[in-house]
Amino acid sequence: MRFLRKLNRGLLHDVWCETRWIYHHTKAYKKSIFLFILIGLLTTGLSLIAAVLSKDLVNYIIGKKGWHVMQTGILVVLFSLFSIVFSAISSRYSAKINLRISNELRAEVFGVFLNTDWQALQQYHSGDLLNRINTDVSNVAGSVLGWVPTFIIKTVQFIASLVVILVYDPTMALFALCSAPLSLLIAKPFVRKLRKFSSEMRRVSSEMMSFNEEAFQNSQSIKAFNLVDSFRTKLDQVQHIYYDTAMEHNRVSVINSALLSTIGKLAGYLCIGWGAFRLWGGDIKEFGTMVLFIQLAGYLSSALSALFKLVPTAIDCTVSAQRIMTIFDLPREPEADSAAVEAIRGTDFSLVVEDMSFAYQERAATLEAVSFTIAPREIVAIVGQSGSGKTTLFRLLLGLLRPDSGSMTLTNGDVSVPISPATRNLFAYVPQDNVIFSGTVADTLRLVRPEASDDEILAALRVACAEDFVRELPDGINSHMSERGSSLSIGQNQRLAIARAVLADAPVMLLDEVTSALDLETEERVLQNIAALPNKTCIISTHRPSVLKLCDQIYKIQDKHLQPVKE
Repeated sequence: MRFLRKLNRGLLHDVWCETRWIYHHTKAYKKSIFLFILIGLLTTGLSLIAAVLSKDLVNYIIGKKGWHVMQTGILVVLFSLFSIVFSAISSRYSAKINLRISNELRAEVFGVFLNTDWQALQQYHSGDLLNRINTDVSNVAGSVLGWVPTFIIKTVQFIASLVVILVYDPTMALFALCSAPLSLLIAKPFVRKLRKFSSEMRRVSSEMMSFNEEAFQNSQSIKAFNLVDSFRTKLDQVQHIYYDTAMEHNRVSVINSALLSTIGKLAGYLCIGWGAFRLWGGDIKEFGTMVLFIQLAGYLSSALSALFKLVPTAIDCTVSAQRIMTIFDLPREPEADSAAVEAIRGTDFSLVVEDMSFAYQERAATLEAVSFTIAPREIVAIVGQSGSGKTTLFRLLLGLLRPDSGSMTLTNGDVSVPISPATRNLFAYVPQDNVIFSGTVADTLRLVRPEASDDEILAALRVACAEDFVRELPDGINSHMSERGSSLSIGQNQRLAIARAVLADAPVMLLDEVTSALDLETEERVLQNIAALPNKTCIISTHRPSVLKLCDQIYKIQDKHLQPVKE
């Protein structure tokens, strides 16, 4: 009982839980896994049959029994060919299943990322998330057929070879069997170290990817601020840490692998030596039996080596599983009543915020006791110093954050719907950083309405005062843009982002400092065009006084509170 309690608290328990998680999330492939194991066992059986027939073939050759030589030789060749064919089928089948599992698991993890609570996900760097969805998912997908099924196949190969040896020579079987507990004793102290270094490797690998991602995304700033040498120095530091960690992990792996391989080889050589000794002493009467022992010793050695190599493989894949499980354990965005949201869509609803307070995790309150009401088709400005909470308020309205107290609802008198992720499609959002995705201009705008026609796209561009410069591009709305819109000016990107929000045709528009890069004349035209849109409620955060003259209400965030500004 003491051993079991220790086991439940220890490393093997963690590995077991992580392995169970892997197979739970790939249970749709249990038939494929079973078929892979069956093919592997069949290949092993054919190889053993070919080995036993080889014994008879050698004896027939020595005895000059021509007909039997021909007959047995044909069988040996056929079984060997079948073994090769099934091995090739197994490899091909394994690649096919691995790719399918990898794609499906990556899609599942990607879906988890997108549906995870936004604030909870901010504790992870995007480079780390990329490493988890690519490297860790690939490790886990590869382990589905490369861990437990391979363990079963190679264990059966070892046991079957041992049984055949036992039939011919129990002492030789004892030599082979003794290698297993010896291997476990040697491997035990390395397992925990391998898991520690595997976790550390995943961490430094994420740091490396995070550094590279930031450098690529901010290459313009790195050049503009003359930081090339600084970033090269920082890269050297990151690579140095990665190198030291990788070499230490490699050292432990090499020592572990070398010791276990030595035991496997020793078991094989002991079997061969014992067979040679018995052949020399005349106890083995047939030379073919010695040939069989040599082949079986090779099978034993290869099976043991494969089983030993599964140790770092299992550790690596379970560490990757643990990293993915961490993301799966993050809180999800709350589910909401979609039917109620649909019921309020198309009606004149007001936005009502009552006594709402919010604080980011482990930080002082950003907003306190905020209350306001925005009627349908009003244009409202939110002003305040940088960092006062304007963007935070927009995140709350989009359901990315949830208030710590108070309420935020959409109401038309008959129906009242709490703001949540489900109400997000009632808002068209233009963020400060003007997120522009790669692809054509039309692709970027159609993200919010895939069915939009070219005429509708041009109409949205016209509202955002972007039609003229888009028409001047080489292929108009079908012109390709660089990553993050780097081939356009900041002002042009702002207008494309506004056009995308217009095309979304949501009842409420949220504009977060979106005219900061526009000249006053263009800004006024854009805002007048937006104000002229039918049935639109518009909330604008701004620092620019020129915006305020178009607004029905003005609120100022000061000292964490929201107060109306009298004109």
